[in-house]
Amino acid sequence: MMVVVTAGHVDHGKSTLLRALTGTDPDRTEEERRRGLTIDLGFVWTSVPATGDERGGDDPDRDERDKDERDKDERNGDLGNKDHRRADTRDGDLKYDGLKDAGHRDERVAFVDVPGHERFLATMLAGAGPAPPVLFTVAADGGWMPQSQEHALALDALGVRDGLLVVTRRDLADPGPARDAARAALSGTGLAGLPSVAVSARTGEGLPRLVRALAALRDRMPPPRPRAPVRLWADREFTLPGHGLVVTGTLQEGTLTEGDVLEAGPGRARLTVRGLQELGRTVRASTGPARVAVNLRGDPPREGLRGSALCPPGTSLHSAVADVRLRGPLLGRVTAEVTVHIGSAAVPARVRRFGSGIARLTLTRPLPLRVGDRAVLTEHRRVVGSAVVLDPLPPYVGPRRAGGARGAALAGHPGTPDPEHEIASRGFVRLDTLRGIGVDIAATAPVAGGWLVSPAERRRIAEEVSAATADGEPVDATALGARLGLPDGVPLGALLPPALVLRAGRVVRSDGAGPLSAAARDLVESLEAGLAEGSFGAPTPARLTALGVGGHDLALAVRSGRLVRLSGTVHVAAGVPEAAARALAPLGAGPFTVSEARRIWNVPRRIALPLIEYLDRAGVTRRGPDDLRTLRGAREDGT
Repeated sequence: MMVVVTAGHVDHGKSTLLRALTGTDPDRTEEERRRGLTIDLGFVWTSVPATGDERGGDDPDRDERDKDERDKDERNGDLGNKDHRRADTRDGDLKYDGLKDAGHRDERVAFVDVPGHERFLATMLAGAGPAPPVLFTVAADGGWMPQSQEHALALDALGVRDGLLVVTRRDLADPGPARDAARAALSGTGLAGLPSVAVSARTGEGLPRLVRALAALRDRMPPPRPRAPVRLWADREFTLPGHGLVVTGTLQEGTLTEGDVLEAGPGRARLTVRGLQELGRTVRASTGPARVAVNLRGDPPREGLRGSALCPPGTSLHSAVADVRLRGPLLGRVTAEVTVHIGSAAVPARVRRFGSGIARLTLTRPLPLRVGDRAVLTEHRRVVGSAVVLDPLPPYVGPRRAGGARGAALAGHPGTPDPEHEIASRGFVRLDTLRGIGVDIAATAPVAGGWLVSPAERRRIAEEVSAATADGEPVDATALGARLGLPDGVPLGALLPPALVLRAGRVVRSDGAGPLSAAARDLVESLEAGLAEGSFGAPTPARLTALGVGGHDLALAVRSGRLVRLSGTVHVAAGVPEAAARALAPLGAGPFTVSEARRIWNVPRRIALPLIEYLDRAGVTRRGPDDLRTLRGAREDGT
């Protein structure tokens, strides 16, 4: 499905054109029909068969063929919309409208009709925000008007870059001057060069060409992204007897399925998708782009859902502060107070400028902002500029002078959700954080524990760790991590240079070499080998003297985590206390003597006594009367 938004000055024939295209009146309320003025958003749709036309714009050689097509369509009572049957778009009608199934090719085109009056600019922006292409109308007998310019500025700010320029009322005036004026006005925006079509909704002239142009526009649209995270901006909300709460919106991308759970912000109750419809037809799943009506079960917020974004839990991070890039000719005269229009939301905000076109927006309520989001800034119901979200979760910036550094840091931001740039600029960042601000991290592997670390931070850590261990002495990992400024949860062991490892809470050389003498390394390796065979041996002082292993070597081996000091003269391999505790399990809950433990361990008393005392200090065993021990957690009655 392609979703198209209308735009243009009030009374330039947007709604009349859609009635001619679809057979349905987009003006839903009696007041709108009575006044002939669109006040709220309207939604209509039709089916447009594919054509071979690549652009679908003006082609003077087709005038005679269009006249023949128009005459044929009028005889058939259908202006190029043979697959469409009238659909009732009144609030609350969720019935199947009989639209012909287009098979594997989705030929449906949905239109979001917006008000053209300046008083309803916020409503226009709510409808245009989530819809990528535009049907920009200019009346042949009216030409380019102030609200035409306002809508062009707004669409340019929202990043709309494709669509059609439709000159209406060609039966009342020559469309050429209005078309030329519109092209000149759009030349400085992203809408420059739009294919143009001149039509008359009253006579039907040009409508067949407009249908072809819509088909060509649909072919130019990027392919859907069914696996993208869902963010549905609600642009209308109502209740239906027997159904309950219903919201409508333009699903830009991702897939919404019956039974999905959605939330509208932190602290709000979760809502479940009870039913789902596309253009009046019940479906079990919808993939954007699509116009959808969502029947929700749950407790909506008291203030309602219109202007909110519905997202699956855990897929978006709501923020009330964002650093942005500002653009707009009137921004220099803007006060610190603006209204930010993004999606279907309109939120007051304060602006703090950082320089280099960078500013910080502080919103009055949090929104699920993403990197690359585009917003329109208005002041007193006029467009004054645009904003591109660069950082939805910015760091604290203190005194005013610090703003300049922040502006300089963001000046080179690409304005798009680039994983490499985000990791490089943040240094340390969690995968969930990047995912929540719209950065695709599918091809990014975390270091460990869900953390990503920039190459610059990796180099810094490697250099500082190498300097801290240059003398060969083991270094406490906790103290080193604090010195390096590692966030809680970032594993130091995964960031160490290849020559270093984390062992027993200390950073040591991975090859076991370093300051230990050859004799000390041989002793440690023999004790480790003995432990592997179930031996809890410890060298005697005489043997240490014979081997030439002194107190410095023993202390170094303890700090490196390769030996455990049980007493001043007893050192065992790391892992002996744990193995000794496991070996006592057959004694059960009953009290036991040191001699019983010594027999199980098969060690002399000089080792058994400091070993049991070590286990006492570690809380593995408990010393009772008559020097008897029990295992921690065991009951004295043996049960």
